[in-house]
Amino acid sequence: MGPYYRGTSHGMGAFIEMFYEYPILIFVLVAAVAAAGFFIWRRKKSAE
Repeated sequence: MGPYYRGTSHGMGAFIEMFYEYPILIFVLVAAVAAAGFFIWRRKKSAE
């Protein structure tokens, strides 16, 4: 277990461990955040 377990709850540690086991999830998460940000930005721009 790495040092990131020290200050986190067990559930948060399991969440972080999932990213170590499946690195593709980091890409999926970044893509989802970028897509959500793009749609919010586009909606605000069209409202102006």
